[in-house]
Amino acid sequence: MDESRRKAQETLHRLAPVTYRIASSTPRRWPRAAALAVLALSTLALSGCAILEGPTPEIPQREAPAIPEVAPELIAGGTAEENLPYFTEVLRGYTAGEGAIKGEPVSRAVIDAGFDKSLMQVSFDRSETGLEADNIFVSVLLGENCLLGQVVTSDRSFVAETAAAVGPENNICLIGETVPITW
Repeated sequence: MDESRRKAQETLHRLAPVTYRIASSTPRRWPRAAALAVLALSTLALSGCAILEGPTPEIPQREAPAIPEVAPELIAGGTAEENLPYFTEVLRGYTAGEGAIKGEPVSRAVIDAGFDKSLMQVSFDRSETGLEADNIFVSVLLGENCLLGQVVTSDRSFVAETAAAVGPENNICLIGETVPITW
């Protein structure tokens, strides 16, 4: 047997009892170590609650868009900017009614008002975790711009605006997965 191998084996034999003592004492120390770890984590968790205390930010009130003196009309072939007043009134009319604030009825109101459903997108009624959506988004692509509407489920308030379409072909109004409009 070569000399270095013999020394390695002797060292291993000398350390074996120490390794055994460390391994055999671990179970007795585990409950105390676990208790200290739990105490440390709970202290951190409870001190984190102090961060949540303090002033609550104010949510700014949305002002409803002004009601036009003359009822706007759909401008077939018009731009998003030209059709924004009409789109706004469609959303105002829907939110003033009793219809559910869900994707299908909101988008149906926009379709019934004359917008092409093949150019529309609408958000889901529920989140991936099964919670009811806080708001519904509906959009209409007109050229390279979009009419965007947001209807809040809790208070039936709404916002309507225009924005540039996005995506590689400038043909997306709502980013992410949307509901296929099959109705």
